[in-house]
Amino acid sequence: MTRLALAGAGWAGRVHTLAAASVPGATIPYVATRSVGSAEELAATISARPVTADKLPAKSDAVIIATPPASHADLAIRLLTDGTPVLIEKPLAVTLDEADDIIAAAESSGAAACYAENLLFTPALDIAANRRAAIGALDHLEVRMSQPTPTWGHFGDPLSAGGVLLDLGVHAVAVLQVLAGDDAPVAVRCRLGSSRDDGADDVARVEVRFASDLIASIDTAWGSDQVEWSAQASSPSGVVRIEFQPDVAVEVNGEAVDLPASPVNVDVDQRIFELGYHAQLEGFCAVVGRRGGRVCPVGFGRSVLDLVCAAYASAGLDGDEVLLPFAGPRDRTPMQLWRGV
Repeated sequence: MTRLALAGAGWAGRVHTLAAASVPGATIPYVATRSVGSAEELAATISARPVTADKLPAKSDAVIIATPPASHADLAIRLLTDGTPVLIEKPLAVTLDEADDIIAAAESSGAAACYAENLLFTPALDIAANRRAAIGALDHLEVRMSQPTPTWGHFGDPLSAGGVLLDLGVHAVAVLQVLAGDDAPVAVRCRLGSSRDDGADDVARVEVRFASDLIASIDTAWGSDQVEWSAQASSPSGVVRIEFQPDVAVEVNGEAVDLPASPVNVDVDQRIFELGYHAQLEGFCAVVGRRGGRVCPVGFGRSVLDLVCAAYASAGLDGDEVLLPFAGPRDRTPMQLWRGV
């Protein structure tokens, strides 16, 4: 059995409870939030005990951190320092200093620190990445993610760390890096826009220059009536397209590729399987139980945040190119880098 405490009772926390229900041996005996009252409803649905976050790990083997991003670092560092493995939701942190401190705490204690980028565990992305490798050097790569503006949890409060590029854009950056393969990103340009009262970005256009001189693009937006999460990679010898939302699909040269169905022995909603949550948690539980397992290391989460911070800094420079790795201030949030605070 792997006992997982869940920090956070919002949308992300609820998804992890669904995934845990599909992983043999995984249980969530504790649900924690800053105030125990907000944990009670979710805890009741899974027969867990509500606790406050300061009580974690609460006799659990590991902790899933699905709280608002600004609280990730403090909680993760405390748990890792005590030797408790953690799975940290995206974005990893809200400053690069915080990301560095999380990694340092993990290295010092030896406890497993994993980054919860579920899209990296989707069967569709695995298939698309393999097909993309077969078409050789790319001449086009784009990722598009747009959806209605989120209204739940911390999104109901004024955003101060960053908007759509920090929230939705980290998914897009992760997918872009996977499809780019061994081609390393070396610079970014970015334009951001905001129609929000809090000034946070709700539309972003990022251009990423790779070592091969490929210029890839990321477009993210809130406020759309429809949901679209897609990516396309092409070369003179072929085209690979992947869709994550509203439905999962992979096409190669315009022809649909068959995707695996949810395993028959897994009692899980098909979408939890398709979007990688089941495999992500299964791998984390295996690592916690010292049985091996596929996980995404927190170093990948830091590399994603590095590119995001560079993009916000570029937006603050009217779209001028910013080199990677980002050499700017590591103690600033993405929004502060954009606004020059």
